[in-house]
Amino acid sequence: MSGSSRITNRHLERWAAVYVRQSTQNQVLRNRESRERQYGLKDRARELGWPDERILVIDSDLGQSAASQGTRSGFERLCEQVSQGRIGAVFGIEVSRLARNTIEWFQLLDLCRVNGTVLVEDSQVYAPGREDDGLILGIKGTFSANELSVIRARMEGGRRSKAQRGELYSHPPVGFVREGSGIRKDPDLRVQAAVEAVFARFREGGSGLQATHLLREAGVQLPSRPHGSDTVTWRDATYSRVMDILRNPAMGGAYAFGKARSAYRDDGTLLAPEERWRVLKPGRHDGYVSWPEWLEVQEALAANSTVRDRKRGAAREGAALLQGLAVCGNCGRSIQVRYNTGRSYYCNQRTADTGEKRSCFSVGGIEIDRVVARRFLELVSPAGAEAAMAAAQAVAERAETALRSQQLELEHCRYEAGLAERRYRQVDPDNRLIAATLEREWEMALRAMESAEHALEAARERQPEEPPPSFFTDLGTALERVWDAPETTHRDRKRLLACLVEEVTLQVAEDGRTEVVIHWRGGRADAFSVKRQKRRPVRRCDDIDTVELVRRLAQFYPDVQIAGILNGQGRRSARGLWFSASLVESLRRRHDVPAYRKPAAGEEEDGELLSVRAAARELGVADSTLYRWVNAGILPGVRPDVPGAPLRVRMGADFRSRFRLDPPEGFVPLREAVQRLGVSRQTVWQRVASGKLESCHVKRGAVRGLYVRLEADALPLFDGTPPDQEQGSA
Repeated sequence: MSGSSRITNRHLERWAAVYVRQSTQNQVLRNRESRERQYGLKDRARELGWPDERILVIDSDLGQSAASQGTRSGFERLCEQVSQGRIGAVFGIEVSRLARNTIEWFQLLDLCRVNGTVLVEDSQVYAPGREDDGLILGIKGTFSANELSVIRARMEGGRRSKAQRGELYSHPPVGFVREGSGIRKDPDLRVQAAVEAVFARFREGGSGLQATHLLREAGVQLPSRPHGSDTVTWRDATYSRVMDILRNPAMGGAYAFGKARSAYRDDGTLLAPEERWRVLKPGRHDGYVSWPEWLEVQEALAANSTVRDRKRGAAREGAALLQGLAVCGNCGRSIQVRYNTGRSYYCNQRTADTGEKRSCFSVGGIEIDRVVARRFLELVSPAGAEAAMAAAQAVAERAETALRSQQLELEHCRYEAGLAERRYRQVDPDNRLIAATLEREWEMALRAMESAEHALEAARERQPEEPPPSFFTDLGTALERVWDAPETTHRDRKRLLACLVEEVTLQVAEDGRTEVVIHWRGGRADAFSVKRQKRRPVRRCDDIDTVELVRRLAQFYPDVQIAGILNGQGRRSARGLWFSASLVESLRRRHDVPAYRKPAAGEEEDGELLSVRAAARELGVADSTLYRWVNAGILPGVRPDVPGAPLRVRMGADFRSRFRLDPPEGFVPLREAVQRLGVSRQTVWQRVASGKLESCHVKRGAVRGLYVRLEADALPLFDGTPPDQEQGSA
């Protein structure tokens, strides 16, 4: 045996490791002979002198590729055992089984060289520590890694060659099936109707999101065929599914390859989608729309995008008519819309670009929209009858499409019901296990067919009646009424305007007038001026009760606390807003109500008025302690006769002196005072409040709380009143 002399007793005293690996799970299932050959290396180890108890088989990397490093637990275990000197020989059917990248291969060679481990192939034994064997193993590892690159390049070349012929399909798109080396439209008419409905709703709605809403409102479901399955499943229309259909060039009859990549021109600008595809073959198969129409759909989708500058964006629900059409006459950037009491157009690009505080301009949009709409209606009124007839025809086509979709669904349900019936009748009635299941499937198919029949009947009832030709005779002069009708949405008006208008330039002149230039599609331009409307001051009428309440509260509280009291009572400002400190301040200024002024030190002889929380924080006690003292009458509290007004306490010097860190001599805790006096806690609190008992509050220590002063001989009551009578009077 070639190279067997390289194996010594030192190797035989250690373990023999048989490494088994296949690259994919498919190879594990199908290429069984290769796996058996690798397991057969155990016999080779026995022939070389290893007993069965010292032969270690490592096969945890079955189904794992060796192309990348750090992904094989079995190889890591092998390297660990070699580095610890436990392995005398590593058996592999060939070098590629051990590693397909040079990093891991040379790592294993270094470990074998340091620890004196040999590498055994099917018919050769190598000692990496020898120069000639190390050279051969290094060349083999390099060729193994390069072989993988060659295989990849060969496969990628085959893919590109097949793509150049327009025959490379990993999975047919929605609405298509495989046919030979290409694809064709799905023969299922229901599938075709669903895909056609997506483009019809996009033409109607103008955006992918609106098309999705229209499809869901009409109850149209979209087909889906999972990978590797010929069964069509139906799912509700979602934005992603609709956009996948709209953006797929196969819908326009074209074959495209290499779509998921970015490519740039020499000047650094990004190429258009169809320009950066590696392969594009229009007219490869029948599509659901023509190729020019598909390109128009892509232009509309790109115009709806707001990611890049000067994109129009889809028509939205706002009242600003020139949304996406207005352009600044100063900087040439798109004008933004702001909605406040009305609507306004503004451009602050100068501030963003140069840091100037003054923006380009900001103008009210109501009068500008009115002038542009009037000019638009003047131009399109002669074509109003023709437009109305086209609209009526579009409505009829939409209803016909919905009806056709329901008919196809009913046809499919009838087929499924007939198929379920035939399956049921072919089974032996005595075999109840199968017959019962088929019977349930037949009943479910019949219920689905009945539901489809009801849906078709409802669709027929919703079919609109086609108006007679005389109906459109006077519509040319009635377009303005249609424009102003409440049923016409802002989105509809914007889409109509965008059909004829390329852009509208706005610029504010020195005299304050707004210069408006309408650039129509086709090159024509109309210019006119709009006088800037002066904003009339809005008269706000404050509630008289609220004003008087603020006047009373301002004597005790700052504006922020007054706002909290007013909001707690559910009061609103003149504009219907919740009160804030600034709104309270504005109300005071309008009605000459002086603000709350915190007294300076020494101005209040009786003590400073503080909130309960502020006083508790200053004294170092809990809020509940002060509330207890106020309720007992020990601490004077001030609260306006206003619901929700917070309590304030007067902090005099005498009261502050009652709070101490340690009890003075002669003072005892409240519990001890109750026991020594023989009265209740309430009675002691009453005597403290009336001044009959001297008290203080201890803020720290094991026994915190109220302390009272008791003389050593003060066991009887101070006034001689029996305890039961005093408690009864209380």
